[in-house]
Amino acid sequence: MTLVATKRPLLERVAKATGSVEIVPRKPLALVDRRLYNYLLASAYQDLGKVAKHTVRLSEVRQFAAEARGGQEDADNRRLKESITRLMGTVVEFNVLGSASEVWEASQLLGPCRIENATGVLTYSFPPMIAERLREPALYSLINLKVVFQFDSKYSLTLYEILQRFADRSAADPYWSVRIEDLRAVLGCVDRLRDWMDLRRRALDPALEEINRLATFEVSLDEIRQGGGRGGGKVVGAVFRVRRKELAEAEAARREIEKPKVQRRGERKVRLEINAAAKAVRWLEGADAATRMRWQARAEELGVTVPKGGISRENLPKWVPAIAKLICDEEGVR
Repeated sequence: MTLVATKRPLLERVAKATGSVEIVPRKPLALVDRRLYNYLLASAYQDLGKVAKHTVRLSEVRQFAAEARGGQEDADNRRLKESITRLMGTVVEFNVLGSASEVWEASQLLGPCRIENATGVLTYSFPPMIAERLREPALYSLINLKVVFQFDSKYSLTLYEILQRFADRSAADPYWSVRIEDLRAVLGCVDRLRDWMDLRRRALDPALEEINRLATFEVSLDEIRQGGGRGGGKVVGAVFRVRRKELAEAEAARREIEKPKVQRRGERKVRLEINAAAKAVRWLEGADAATRMRWQARAEELGVTVPKGGISRENLPKWVPAIAKLICDEEGVR
């Protein structure tokens, strides 16, 4: 028997229960897997708790992804099938952040699936324990599906889902406070980016830049340090402070989403280069003469033309931008 998916409007904004936002896969999911899971949830949302199985045409998933990201639609379902397989084989843990009960639970992320090759219809199901979390009425994050498909980083998507819940609250100054070990677990970085500076530079800072540019809220990050030593001690926690954007700012974020992906990436590259140059110049302005001379020598070794008296503050902007990224990376300048 051939199944035919019933065409229905896809919810652009879907309420995602806290229990499903804070699930932690045993193995980190790829960005494409997280996007697909949000789409499957949005497609099934109106029938959650009413039926055991849900259907969707994979061609609709491909089309939505292409339109949302301003790109070309995949020619076949191969990558979607691979993603579905990973979701079916993913075991997740609940309540890591302690927002629900203190009982530990684990389950598969996606239940049995079936694809009719003739029609491209996917029939899928959520395991009972997962379905219960998806229907959880206590706390929800109102997820914008178009924003979900814009992110280039899985860390951006993960943090967006969590922080959207705080942006939706009526608190005057909403924030999310989390221990570093819990943050690593949610991000899938338990065994990766073990140095805090690496985690911040390669995962957190780029993620927050994406969220601040695309979401209807902005986020800043405060580090919680304990003990003495360099930099004020070991980072043991983080506070993500959420600010809801004003109407004009939210409209600017909407226009950003509508831009072609190539244009957004080009503009982002220019912004990053400008920011890196400003940060590197500012950092060298505060450095001692020996450090400036060392970086001047590095620049000259790399073929950069440095004017006479290059280490003077007024001459730094004339050559530092050429090696700004190198300075920021090696010196840990943020």
